[in-house]
Amino acid sequence: MKYKNLDIKENSIKFNKYQSIFFNFEGLQNKLTKIKFPVIILDTEFFNRSHDFDNIEPKLYSESEKDIVYLMNYSFAKSFNEVQTRNNHKSINSLSIRRKVNDDKYNFKNQYQSMIKSFINMCLNKNIRTIIFAGQDNDKKIIEQWINTYKALFKNKKTDLFLYNKETRLYTLNSFDIYDALEQNLSFTNYDKNGEKFYNEQNLKKGDIEDSIKIRSLKKFFDYTDDLHSKYNFKEDNITYLCSRALKLFSLTEISQGEHDKLSKSLKEARKHCYDDVLKILVLIKFFSFIMNKQMGETWASA
Repeated sequence: MKYKNLDIKENSIKFNKYQSIFFNFEGLQNKLTKIKFPVIILDTEFFNRSHDFDNIEPKLYSESEKDIVYLMNYSFAKSFNEVQTRNNHKSINSLSIRRKVNDDKYNFKNQYQSMIKSFINMCLNKNIRTIIFAGQDNDKKIIEQWINTYKALFKNKKTDLFLYNKETRLYTLNSFDIYDALEQNLSFTNYDKNGEKFYNEQNLKKGDIEDSIKIRSLKKFFDYTDDLHSKYNFKEDNITYLCSRALKLFSLTEISQGEHDKLSKSLKEARKHCYDDVLKILVLIKFFSFIMNKQMGETWASA
């Protein structure tokens, strides 16, 4: 199935005999137009105490820095139209911690600080106005800690991304959670393409249409629209385990070639997982943009 073949009528899309998505177009427009371009679409992978299965020493995390990011994947965009028309696979880049085997110059703290500074400077240089997350709570908290630690990097620089709160004397992040747009404005008939129940409705919010459900998950969205998005072939990984392997790789004082090879393989899988999560956000934005264009015309975002 291709986007151009979607059966769109009034406020709904019919995928097949059983599956339909109902849109609150006005609500979706109101939500999406809060995004200020240029944007960065971002996902991080991090580790903390919960990933420390082996009680590894020395500790990279601490009470003051509980969540330590070791990998970030991101994509820039100047407009909804750019996301809809470009090859999003090729738009995704990364920042990450690296460790070679027997690397006498390896220093996690120095690399971590360098990664944070690179990220902040990148956002400033690109004049980024909004960061888009999927489930932003933890990522937003981490980055707000970064910008308040390294605020000297943007002293006397004009930015719409890092917002100063005079009461708290802290900077907050201008961010957007794509889950809010998904959950608040779309309702899904609760069937798969074979007419079987798609999901236990007791575990989800009720949709705006009778016998429909709300979805607040990229995985569930792509499971539901599998025929439409089959070319992406997203795979689910045990990301908790992969993060625990990253913690071990970056924590050990000494590491053998064999152990380095095993842990690096897990790190490669984590990179693929993070890349896919950014791509999922981009595809969801592309889907929103396509539907809004069909329903309200290509000027909907500036109306």
